[in-house]
Amino acid sequence: MKRAHLSFDLFERYWPWWLAATLAAALALRLWGIDFGLPYLYHPDEPGYVAIAQRIFTTGDLNPHFFNYPSLFFYLNALAYAPYYLLGRLTGRFDSVADIAGPTMLIGGSGVTTQPGTFLLGRGLSVLFAVASVCLVFVIGRRLTGRALPGLLAALLLALSATHVANSRYIAPDVFLVFFLLLAFWGALQVYDHGRLRDYALAGAAVGLVAATKYNGAIMLVVVVIAHTLRTGWRGFFDRRLFTAIGVSALAFLAGTPFALFDAESFLAGVRIEAQHYSTGHVGSEGNALAWYASFLWTSEGVTVVLALLALAYAVVTRDRRLLLLAAFPVIYFGFISTFVVRNDRTAMPLLPFLYLLAVLLLARLRWSADTPAARRTLGVAGSVVLLVAMLAWPAVRTVAETQRLTTVNSLETARVWLDQNLAPGTRVAVESYAPYVDPQRFVVQGFYKLIDNSPEWYIDHGYSTLVFSQRMFRRFYDEPDKYAAEIALYEALFQRCQPLRVFTDGGYEVRVCQLRSP
Repeated sequence: MKRAHLSFDLFERYWPWWLAATLAAALALRLWGIDFGLPYLYHPDEPGYVAIAQRIFTTGDLNPHFFNYPSLFFYLNALAYAPYYLLGRLTGRFDSVADIAGPTMLIGGSGVTTQPGTFLLGRGLSVLFAVASVCLVFVIGRRLTGRALPGLLAALLLALSATHVANSRYIAPDVFLVFFLLLAFWGALQVYDHGRLRDYALAGAAVGLVAATKYNGAIMLVVVVIAHTLRTGWRGFFDRRLFTAIGVSALAFLAGTPFALFDAESFLAGVRIEAQHYSTGHVGSEGNALAWYASFLWTSEGVTVVLALLALAYAVVTRDRRLLLLAAFPVIYFGFISTFVVRNDRTAMPLLPFLYLLAVLLLARLRWSADTPAARRTLGVAGSVVLLVAMLAWPAVRTVAETQRLTTVNSLETARVWLDQNLAPGTRVAVESYAPYVDPQRFVVQGFYKLIDNSPEWYIDHGYSTLVFSQRMFRRFYDEPDKYAAEIALYEALFQRCQPLRVFTDGGYEVRVCQLRSP
């Protein structure tokens, strides 16, 4: 056992080096494939977010005129254009802010940019916040246990997480949300441990920034209240420090989304639209959210989820307040998102760092006294090592496999090249969402959300001879035939009226190019 203790001591003594290695791994995994697709744009949301940030920077109008999400994410991305533009001026690429080119879109999930650097800029900012989140997980884990090793292990789990790595490459608010949630939890932990007025102000400010990134993250305010209650009991409910935290959170939210006040009508309309979206559904990502999230977590995290649940049970039985505080957010948040109709991996992503911390802290609670038989101690250490290997290996394998798939040429590219080389110039082409980019300079192109929005006769009457179908759109209906029988029937009617020109399946992504036949 002296050898084992010596090994652990190496982690404690040299933790800055281990942390640096973990952060380097997190950075490398997220930079790998960060240029996916470029200059073509096949992410459905990135171009819209880039356009908003560019408009804020180039016009100086701080009103994003979009409130489905709060504004902090757009402000941070707009701010990143300052050094980008300055470098462009110094190198002679830009004469004015008007030279920053926006994306060109055919339809959602199918576009192009003449300045790929603008997308690398936004994706790089996401990567920085993602790596900072890995560092925060270490800080929290070390604070909760008083040791570096648990923090390092939890940080490594987030560094390797396939879900977090994938979303770190997107220009989207989700990894920013995870960062501010962790910062807010750190503030809540400060409230529980010290209870100083500045701790409440820090926690409140962080919660406000969370809410200014994505509205659903405001649930973290409940965790701050729980931290306060665990420290003071119910008698502290009217403590001015708690009201300070709440007040500061409101001010921080308004600092990040000021037009919630200055353009309240648009703000409330945007919030209603987003709430309606999540409560009514999104084709291909809807229904039975509780079972879907449970399945997603088990599939993506495996034994880590089991250990996190055991940690929750342990916290309840032993009344371990620090573990209970750590478990508060994932329990409340999981219950909240399970009430939605729409479900997806990015909505579940805020759960992950808390599950990693819970799982690792459970292992850190294991103790073997000097009276424990040597064989049992050896078995316990060996079991812990096996669990850690299982916890780390599964996300690492998935991350590498998914990144390789992301960076492998698929049908979006091979079909784009084929269309460019084989269609006659001036051909009228109809494409649906997530289809290959078809050059509007060579062809007459029109994008449709889904091609079944119109009948075969409509396309013929309007002169469209070529239709381009995309797996990410039409397969979502075929994957749930009982629910979408009507949509499948419409697709079948279109397919029957089409003569297949090419069917591409490169990289596991299907694109169908068809020529309409007259009746």
